[in-house]
Amino acid sequence: MSTYPIYLRPELAPIIAETPEQTTWDLPAMRAGGDALLANPHEANNRVEVTARGRTFIPADLAEDAPLIISIHGGGYVAGRAAFDDAKNDELATRFGAIIVSPEYRLAPEFPFPIPVDDCISALAEALERFGHERPTFILGDSAGAGLAYSMVSRLCGLGLQMAQDEVIAARYKRIASLIRGIILLEPCVDPTLSTPSSRFFTEGPVWTRRAAAGAWRHYFGVPLDAEVTIPLRLIEAAFPKPSAEFREEGFPPALIVVNPVDPLRDEGIALATGLVDAGCIAEMHMFAGTFHGSLSMPGSVTWGEIQLLIDRFVKENSVAR
Repeated sequence: MSTYPIYLRPELAPIIAETPEQTTWDLPAMRAGGDALLANPHEANNRVEVTARGRTFIPADLAEDAPLIISIHGGGYVAGRAAFDDAKNDELATRFGAIIVSPEYRLAPEFPFPIPVDDCISALAEALERFGHERPTFILGDSAGAGLAYSMVSRLCGLGLQMAQDEVIAARYKRIASLIRGIILLEPCVDPTLSTPSSRFFTEGPVWTRRAAAGAWRHYFGVPLDAEVTIPLRLIEAAFPKPSAEFREEGFPPALIVVNPVDPLRDEGIALATGLVDAGCIAEMHMFAGTFHGSLSMPGSVTWGEIQLLIDRFVKENSVAR
């Protein structure tokens, strides 16, 4: 039994000690801690192709109708690499017989919003051109990766405050949006206001803290850590538009959302799920007892097995266009 005052699933507890401190106020240290995880790289069972856009896992016996899944890594928008998720993405490729593309998006603060979103859209567009527009396409993200997934799908659908773009790009985005059959958001990081009850209750995490979140958001939106100004509301609304009737009208795809009970991000994920439902969209939400931020895809865990079952059912249900 965990000594933490709130129940944590025992099989997941080692993650807390193994995860480097998320020092968004000291990015060199945070990034170095993450890079140390690559000391023992994963040996993939599937074919892996590496390009400037990211890493792609391709099963040897790829079916003509195999789904395409864009899998976006986390890291608070300021850290992480596509290679960090090699074990997870390799397993997903095998489990679902799917093409898994992990975008190598550029990181803040060097590349603030909307650059990481654009990078993920470019990776999706390139994958569609290569593997075919007829494949069932899904967007999967974890933490900041889930935030990017929500942002990119919203932007492709023309929702929220749009960045300047010409008619050709707008039409291209609409075409891409129409091909997305579903969006899978694990522990989504989508509320820069840090105003939810869970954000205050789980100030010290575990793993992801309120201080880490505050630094990450300022980096992502190009606001210096020591500046007294707040993050501009127009940027927040452009990145993470609140669900509205327009979402249903524009065809926002079905959403599968998983949150952790012990996580400062819990309530923003719940709010997103209920907001989508209230807007008339198709959405479902799950919360497993004893999980915390960063614990959902631990290899070999019961939790990860349960989530894969959810994803499997969700992909199968939504692989046929509605």
